[in-house]
Amino acid sequence: MSDPGPGERQELLRQVTLAVRLHQNAYDRFEDAAADYVGVNRTAMRCMDVLERAGRLTAGEIAVQTGLSSGAVTALLDRLERAGYVRRLRDTADRRRVWVELTEAAIARAGEVYEPLAGVTAEFARYSDADIRLITSYLQRGSEVLLAQADRVEQLRRDREARTRPAAP
Repeated sequence: MSDPGPGERQELLRQVTLAVRLHQNAYDRFEDAAADYVGVNRTAMRCMDVLERAGRLTAGEIAVQTGLSSGAVTALLDRLERAGYVRRLRDTADRRRVWVELTEAAIARAGEVYEPLAGVTAEFARYSDADIRLITSYLQRGSEVLLAQADRVEQLRRDREARTRPAAP
């Protein structure tokens, strides 16, 4: 099979870009439904996802991984704790450090939503190991690009706010 010509290559790139956008829309819809079912907002779901992957983190580590301010994380954790989805634990070696972890209730509720997806992975058995490595690489690079662009847009917002902020008297 020969390499596609320049026009065909542009069309392939357009198609993959469209597929990624449609995938993101489907992901957003699923996550909206999941958050609604769990009874929290998408930001709380992102925080719970970070905790599920890490096991336990400090509030500061959650702030770094979610891009939220420390104040926003504190308010978010207060809401999640009241809902019974996280608990705060003092570090036994350093009483100043407080760990945050998911509760069994959070794990069970999230499991109702996400565990059926594990069965769907059989859908991907048709792909070769090389295909799966390529897909994984593409998604990882895509995540890096999106995070860099998020940083860029956040900086644009800060710059705009700095330009429009009234001068101090």
